[in-house]
Amino acid sequence: MTAVKINEKFLDAELIASANALQGDAVEHLAALKNKDCNGAEFTGWWDYPQHSGFALEQEIQNYIRDLDINYDLVLVIGIGGSYLGTRAVTEALLHSYQGLVKSHQPLVAFAGHHISETQLIEVIELMDKRLPIINVISKSGTTTEPGVAFRILRTYLETRFGKEEATRRIVCTTDGKSGALRQLVQEEGYKSFSIPDDVGGRFSVLTAVGLVPLALLKLDTKALLEGASSIFQELSRSSKDHPVLRYATLRSAAYEQGKSVEIMATNNPKLAYIVEWWKQLFGESEGKEGKGLFPAGLVYTTDLHSLGQYVQEGKRNFVETFLSFENDRPRRNGVEQQLRVPAMAQKLDGLGHLEGRLINEINDAAMSGTMIAHADGGVPSLALKLPVLDEYHLGALFAFFESACAVSGAMLGVNPYDQPGVEAYKKNLFALTGKPGTEALRAKLKERMAH
Repeated sequence: MTAVKINEKFLDAELIASANALQGDAVEHLAALKNKDCNGAEFTGWWDYPQHSGFALEQEIQNYIRDLDINYDLVLVIGIGGSYLGTRAVTEALLHSYQGLVKSHQPLVAFAGHHISETQLIEVIELMDKRLPIINVISKSGTTTEPGVAFRILRTYLETRFGKEEATRRIVCTTDGKSGALRQLVQEEGYKSFSIPDDVGGRFSVLTAVGLVPLALLKLDTKALLEGASSIFQELSRSSKDHPVLRYATLRSAAYEQGKSVEIMATNNPKLAYIVEWWKQLFGESEGKEGKGLFPAGLVYTTDLHSLGQYVQEGKRNFVETFLSFENDRPRRNGVEQQLRVPAMAQKLDGLGHLEGRLINEINDAAMSGTMIAHADGGVPSLALKLPVLDEYHLGALFAFFESACAVSGAMLGVNPYDQPGVEAYKKNLFALTGKPGTEALRAKLKERMAH
């Protein structure tokens, strides 16, 4: 039985009928994906990755960590886009929100290189001063500006503090297996390295060394992550016709055909906010091209009900809403599940006496259900995705679910889900404006445009 359940009771009959009509197309596109007979087939190495590569790689990573001859209590992940979002999604979901301030057997995690911020880099260095860091720099080319600049600065910090030899042992690189600037640096400096598969793009790479290395360093259960993902791939390999992956793909495709232009991914757990951020990149880069695609947006309830809730309820009716939740997302401390109830008070001035004794999770779930009904009544097609438990296994299943659905949905849209030509536009301008050799003509044009 698949880990992801879909509730579509708050979708109108017309949208459901349209999704039913698209079922055959979805089945055909999934078959083409499995047979590597699809647009962009050269980048479908993520399909069934746990079985053909992931489990063996996971063991190799565990062996590396077991043989490490340094102590560390901080894992610093340098990367941008798909090079860090998957890792951050898992760590935000599973690690303590106040990590570093509470006692834990797991190292602290921090991120750099996902934007260009002097303040953030200074704060990272101040954090490193208080810790024993290990750096995992993730970049296929090694020439992307944001992680490249961060790695220069933080590598220099390590060498200054620990000396060249120990700094080398405190750096692990995840990059192209054969070529590129970072691969060349690995060969010159002797850094430990793991390879990014040639046939897996960044936004589909969380189950490769891109995600497995930092998550394993953080002592999270990477084997369970792969097992959860593998369960989805195996289900789709055996019998896919009525699988929730295809249903989700057809429902969002049907909404798009009916004129919807935005998909909101909503969750009632703030610890899933970076799962939503990962999902936004996956669908945004995969489908947003040739003037097509649903714009992926994210909201965290109930917080955002007090900011954007009015617009969702009564604004322009141009979006479909997907609610993401876990049946059991309570934290565990020393193997014991934690729960909170609303305490009883002698004074009941807040009007919340009816909630006394109720579990906080119960109230949160009621808010989510009430929101879904209200938005559906307000004319927003609403569906729900629910998984049993918030843990590594089910997060792995969720990654595989969305990756597979995105591949099918993009193919149904008629685009190549695996390229991202539009991402290069800002990079060309950035190189020109910062004086990269060979960009002088473009720099002059851009300066002229900014002057007017």
